[in-house]
Amino acid sequence: VFALAALGLAIVFGLMGVINMGHGAMLTLGAYFTWFATTKGMPFVAAVLFAAAAVGVIGLLLEHFIIRHFYDRPFETLLLTWGFFLISTELIKIAFGTDLRTVTNPLPGAAHFGSFVLPAYQSVVALISLALIVGLGFMLYRTGLGIKIRALVQNAEVASLLGLNVARAYKLVFVAGSAAAGLAGALISPMLSVDPYIGNIFLVRSFFVVIVGGIGQVLGGTLVGSFLIGGAETFFALFSGQVVAQTIVFMLAILVLRFRPAGVLRAR
Repeated sequence: VFALAALGLAIVFGLMGVINMGHGAMLTLGAYFTWFATTKGMPFVAAVLFAAAAVGVIGLLLEHFIIRHFYDRPFETLLLTWGFFLISTELIKIAFGTDLRTVTNPLPGAAHFGSFVLPAYQSVVALISLALIVGLGFMLYRTGLGIKIRALVQNAEVASLLGLNVARAYKLVFVAGSAAAGLAGALISPMLSVDPYIGNIFLVRSFFVVIVGGIGQVLGGTLVGSFLIGGAETFFALFSGQVVAQTIVFMLAILVLRFRPAGVLRAR
């Protein structure tokens, strides 16, 4: 789940260097769009796809009218995306209120393996997350589009001199990251109560996943970071409360970054 939540951030932050503080708001929007679509009678799978597409369109508008003018000014993009987060949160409150909403779990069953219980829906979400990462890896390393994106990441100026449309590539990456955040919110919505701050739960964790795993290591870094953060949090929660476990995990993450600032998987 953490890998799924962090994937959109890893795409935008890892490939473009844009610190997208609006990632949590995009995840929240994905959850609300899913809730709204299912209440109107749309099947859950269609509602998830609708939510991802809708957040992708919002990301397109945000990139086209604002973000693309500040790609060489990372501090300004941080402030602008944080402003997007604040505005989106207030608009969600106006449109949907602050009451808790619920999305019906489409797969309420569970598989039992001795004393272990694997909820069916969470297992499917884990497989979807893994499939998305594998698909992203195939696109980046086995397609012409992936070659262009990697060239852009390595040296945007040289890539543009060789004929790559840098503006279009940046737009595509930002929209893909936004749609991934919306998809994450849509898939996570049946697991939690949907409220205007649901994205906040995953925003800080997503940053830790991306940074601890390794900045720019979109595939391996996301997997390693999510296993370290999510696994450690689950482990420490066995012996303490959830809040204490989260505090310990964040302290460990800070220690990792102190001694390996580039993350566990360093870029070659």
